Amino acid sequence: MGQSRFAEDLMDAIRVDHGALRVSKVPVDIVAVTAAPLSAAALAAAQRNQAFNVRIADGAIRDEGDPVRLAQAISNLLHNAMKYTPEHGCITVNLLADHNVLVVSVKDDGLGISDALLPHIFDLFAQSSRTIAASAGSLGVGLAVVKAVAESHGGTVSAISAGAGAASELALRPPIVMEQSPVEANALAGTLSVE
Repeated sequence: MGQSRFAEDLMDAIRVDHGALRVSKVPVDIVAVTAAPLSAAALAAAQRNQAFNVRIADGAIRDEGDPVRLAQAISNLLHNAMKYTPEHGCITVNLLADHNVLVVSVKDDGLGISDALLPHIFDLFAQSSRTIAASAGSLGVGLAVVKAVAESHGGTVSAISAGAGAASELALRPPIVMEQSPVEANALAGTLSVE
């Protein structure tokens, strides 16, 4: 990890620990906000020989939020999935509106999450044998930032896994506080698919 990334992680850790992660909310197009993190992840997954699939159920979700922090949270979810998914594994991203909640879920068929770690996966510096083995060069801040971003937007996070060795699914769920476009399902479904 480069020194600048290390410094950013350290500063974010301090902000999260003090409940001071700053957000500046403006009207945003969620698909536009997710474009850069999804493109970067698709490229990284291709280099790791991982299948990377994106399903966008509604291409015109508009919300009020911090585009930089939302993109950071999504990028952190994607980075986490790639880190714990082996070569030739599969990562699937779903972006949809569930009533008044935006759901960004990232599912992988990687190492899974142990029952002991699952309730703490979004805690700052959460560690286990799983994370120690796979997170060389990481402070263990990424998922704590996801949680802080979700909460700063009035939302939640969740993690599902059948245990160590099984798949996992992590999700970011900020509320949608602006009207949704009437353009409905499958407007941009399958726009990114790397095998």
